[in-house]
Amino acid sequence: MENSQLSTRTHTLLVALISYLTFPAAFFIRFVLMDGYISYTQIYYHVMGVISALMHYVIYSLIFNNKMDFSRRFGKQVQRTIACESIGFMITLASLYLAELANISRMAVFFSYALNVLLISLKHRIYINWIRSVRRSGQLHRRILLVGEGSTALRYAQTVLTQPEAGHRLVGYVASEEQPFGGEYLGGYDALEEALASSMPDEAIIALSAKEYIHIDHIIDVCEHHGVPLRIIPCYEERVSSSVSPSVFEGIKMIGIRDIPLNGLYNALIKRMMDVVISLLMLIILSPLMLFTAIGVKLSTHDTVFFRQVRVGKDKKPFEMLKFRSMRKNDGEQTAWSRNQDDRRTFFGAIIRKLSIDELPQLINVLRGDMSLVGPRPEIPCYVEQFRDEVPLYMIRHMVKPGMTGLAQINGCRGDTSIDERIRHDIYYIEHWTIWMDLRILLGTLTAVVNDEKIPGIRSED
Repeated sequence: MENSQLSTRTHTLLVALISYLTFPAAFFIRFVLMDGYISYTQIYYHVMGVISALMHYVIYSLIFNNKMDFSRRFGKQVQRTIACESIGFMITLASLYLAELANISRMAVFFSYALNVLLISLKHRIYINWIRSVRRSGQLHRRILLVGEGSTALRYAQTVLTQPEAGHRLVGYVASEEQPFGGEYLGGYDALEEALASSMPDEAIIALSAKEYIHIDHIIDVCEHHGVPLRIIPCYEERVSSSVSPSVFEGIKMIGIRDIPLNGLYNALIKRMMDVVISLLMLIILSPLMLFTAIGVKLSTHDTVFFRQVRVGKDKKPFEMLKFRSMRKNDGEQTAWSRNQDDRRTFFGAIIRKLSIDELPQLINVLRGDMSLVGPRPEIPCYVEQFRDEVPLYMIRHMVKPGMTGLAQINGCRGDTSIDERIRHDIYYIEHWTIWMDLRILLGTLTAVVNDEKIPGIRSED
């Protein structure tokens, strides 16, 4: 497999070689192409290249290669490459400063950093194209014997048959009766030994339905007796997140089916620090706009400046979410869902809603810790009770803090939109959170500040 120890070491050594070569290349760019003053001879940059190669081997072994499938997810590989190169770049600059090597060109170090990002990403792209091409030609596949039946086994078999570049080839399957898998039927579970002997698979994939788990001990024993590696796709696979969390409790092995990155102390601390710093800066920078808005709200509604509404936050705990008041006081303000043509709005309220200015007081919620800058949008308690019974996986969104903006919002799911689509985006965010994703969402929010709110008395063009 691509993530075998040999393949991982090969990729790491290639990265180390590239990082060595980029220092002489950076020397050439800085002092030949740019005709700069050479303070140290080129030999120093070869020495820097060797040190950089060793550093890259360590960094990529620890951070990158043990978590990556080298044949897939090019975008993820580029992101992790940039992260690793940034770490190496900062370590190099810090080392030069501490060693007082002032004559080593910092510009050349930057050129080396840029070349590393470019060339290592290019290496990923070339390898992906090569491995997919080879696999499509029928080579470098792992021969798979599928054991099981039902929807999970069918989905796996169809994926193998329609995506040969993924690297699996189905040599046959064992099930209680013939299935519409498209592969060769090798008999029932009692024929597993003969099937293993005749098909000689590299690996067995067990994908039993719930009612078939009475066969699991027999299947594992037979596979281990024949020395065939095996993996199990659980019958509840569709409910398992893309990353699971194994743990041991007093010798009892357990697997968490939904691993939340933000449950980790380090991730939670980084996200909280970003929330505090950015929300505080925004409150300071936007204070003149917020003061002007507060005056406008007071004059237009003759009521309180802030509208406080109970929402459900992390761990299903209620909190008061703040907004600039954009509607006249009404009996349904704590339970009614507002729409983009709501008759309860004032003219000034419609304008600040159109520009999303009414949301700015939530920066105070972020600073207090009720909310985060990015996360699933918080819901009114009565709708939480309704949706928890109607929408699958709805309550998972309460495993993290709600946000001022989120993945659903930058993908057009704002206000009165499909709840199922919003939940799909929310769960993806929760399971795949990174600090880079938060930054991308915040940048995407800047382009989505103006929404489809309708302003009374202004007709939109047809």
